[in-house]
Amino acid sequence: MKILDRDGRLFGKISIIDVIVILVVAVLALAIYVKGQMPQTGASVTTTPVVYQILADNQPEYMLDAIQVGDQLFDKERSTGGSLGEIIDVQVSDGTYQGELDDGTVADVPAEGYYNILMTIRGEALVGSDGSVALNRIYDLGVNSHRYFNTRYAYFLGLVTDIQLQEADPAQ
Repeated sequence: MKILDRDGRLFGKISIIDVIVILVVAVLALAIYVKGQMPQTGASVTTTPVVYQILADNQPEYMLDAIQVGDQLFDKERSTGGSLGEIIDVQVSDGTYQGELDDGTVADVPAEGYYNILMTIRGEALVGSDGSVALNRIYDLGVNSHRYFNTRYAYFLGLVTDIQLQEADPAQ
């Protein structure tokens, strides 16, 4: 007995198209059942205000104009595209690089036209019982992590240097 006959029926009884439709319906029904059984995250989850700092080393001069107080910070590679907070302070210092001196030693020397930019950002985060911080409810943030961040006009590699939890505003 052949598996498929000349009319395209499985074992001469049922069409292969019918089998595929039945499988798709079964998978959809199973997905709906599983989704209904999963615990739902309530909309009343409380977030905690958090202030953190990001250092962008040796950025070209045009970045000084591209990163401004009031800009929203994003990371499109690791989040849903929501804001990770608002820049509330920007501090600038001269950039440096390690260079070899004439006597053969290595030292930090000024990098002309490059600057270190320290940004302070205020955002909302879920704080886990283990101290983990999740900005925008899903974006894990940790001290000493290098990530690519962007604002409306800038894209840069930043190092998270500090995270401070703030007291919740009772007026909210």
